[in-house]
Amino acid sequence: MAAAALAAAFAVLLPVAVTGAWVRGTVLSTDGYVAAVSPIAADPAIHAAVRAAVAGEVEAVLARAATTLPPPVSLLAGPLGGGMAGFAGDATSRMMATPAFQRLWVTANRSAHSQLVSVLNGDSGLVKSTGGEVVLNLVPLVNDVLGQVSRLLSAMSGRTVTLPAVSSLSAASCERIASVARTRLSPGCGQIPLLPASALAGPQRGFRVISAATFLLLVLCPLAGAVALLAATRRRRVLLRMTIGGALTLAGASIGMLWLQASLIARAGPAYQSAVGVIVHSVTSGFFTMAVWLLACCIVVAAAALASSPRWRAVIGARGRRGTGSGEREPAASRRG
Repeated sequence: MAAAALAAAFAVLLPVAVTGAWVRGTVLSTDGYVAAVSPIAADPAIHAAVRAAVAGEVEAVLARAATTLPPPVSLLAGPLGGGMAGFAGDATSRMMATPAFQRLWVTANRSAHSQLVSVLNGDSGLVKSTGGEVVLNLVPLVNDVLGQVSRLLSAMSGRTVTLPAVSSLSAASCERIASVARTRLSPGCGQIPLLPASALAGPQRGFRVISAATFLLLVLCPLAGAVALLAATRRRRVLLRMTIGGALTLAGASIGMLWLQASLIARAGPAYQSAVGVIVHSVTSGFFTMAVWLLACCIVVAAAALASSPRWRAVIGARGRRGTGSGEREPAASRRG
């Protein structure tokens, strides 16, 4: 009875320990999080989201410049707004092909990770200034592109033109961008909203409990399995219960993680759902890697335990003897013929 209870405990603790290891190694670790999302800086969905955000910011700046800059620059800013947005998009694409964008991407994600950890720890202070959103801050990239647009306008007008930095945009300008992009933007602008902090309200308690107990789980899970085998009188049967049960609970945890992925992506703004989907899948890939490897190990060990059981060997032996017997009878029948 004790061995069966410990085998059940192993099966239950296995996916929880895997989740805890993933939470500690990726979700709560800045280095782990950045390592997970760094490779996707070249993903087309990320490039499209960044390009759209920068172009929208430049368009808003030019719309404001049309009423604040002196003539003849103000006369150029309005009519050329659409063309300048296209120029900004091209400049952004060139920037994203350089190592500088990779560095900016890492910096932006370090900031976003600080917000994520803050929310998961129950402290929403870091996201109050961003409208309750976990965001990617693209202000350095936007201002770099605005500098290029300023130089182009200066060359066209023959006068020195300095467009205002994104951080100086008014809330009304941000609201205008939000209406064009059909998504939520904070009063600071220059940001891609990843997900509202409220989307993490459900998982945050579970994350905190699991992260606090990760070390204990990583010790208790293999310990329960080892003690179950030592205490069992029929160790093969207990091993089968552990591996089959572990495989089933890992499969259930993987389904739960797929549901969490879909839920987080659905809570993102429509304009940035593709980019958020790439980020969420990148962050959760570590969990699925561990789960798949352990699931494969459980299946292999269960198959080996079944293949080595006396009952299985007896079945295989009986089938072999029947095949041999039929092979011996056929020549005898042919001799009688």
